[in-house]
Amino acid sequence: MPDKLTKNCTSQEQLEKIIKGQERKFRWRDDWPTMEAALQAAGTAAIAAHESKKTSDQA
Repeated sequence: MPDKLTKNCTSQEQLEKIIKGQERKFRWRDDWPTMEAALQAAGTAAIAAHESKKTSDQA
């Protein structure tokens, strides 16, 4: 699930909005902290990949 939500994530602000939206749906679940960590990790990786692609396109 985290990969589908965050694959086009390009900024930290966008990632925070995704996490807040998912929190509204799933914060009642016992495994929400684990889900939040997975979203954060996938989002950070997507942002890094986007930045890497942007710098390689400019070179």
